[in-house]
Amino acid sequence: MAKVLKRESALHNPWVWLLIGIMGVTLLVNGALITIAFLSPPGLVVDDYYKKGKTYLYDQAQTQKDEARLGWDLQLDMPKTPLLNSSEPYLVRVVDNAGQAIEGAQAEFAAFRPAEYGNDFVLAMRDVGAGYYATDVNFSLPGNWDLIVTVQQGEDKLDIAKRIFVKD
Repeated sequence: MAKVLKRESALHNPWVWLLIGIMGVTLLVNGALITIAFLSPPGLVVDDYYKKGKTYLYDQAQTQKDEARLGWDLQLDMPKTPLLNSSEPYLVRVVDNAGQAIEGAQAEFAAFRPAEYGNDFVLAMRDVGAGYYATDVNFSLPGNWDLIVTVQQGEDKLDIAKRIFVKD
């Protein structure tokens, strides 16, 4: 006499429910992340992105030519650990390839938050002599900041970039 096996529905098996649960959670999390991405864009795209993208390689080559032609050395002096809501001095020293200070230039300090749009700022730096340019900076939000200091004397222009982390 043959034994007849009773077939159970696949929905009674706990392994099937585990797989359905994993797929359901994955779809739910991905849907939430996609929704967040569309509702809160980072704003990291510049306004004239197409024009800047077309001239990117030319701009990079021109920057390298300017660096070689000018021979300037920019050194950014800043706090080791930038603090939140604390006005701290930032200095840039500009010297030529002979070590002589570049004086009488205009310097600009720009800070950008890579994580969000709307908190960026630009400050003019004052000439404090001997090739030093300074400004006091107060960061209002903690986290990563991209700094760009641009020094311009007549038609000659050079910049230095640095990423910092502001602690709260």
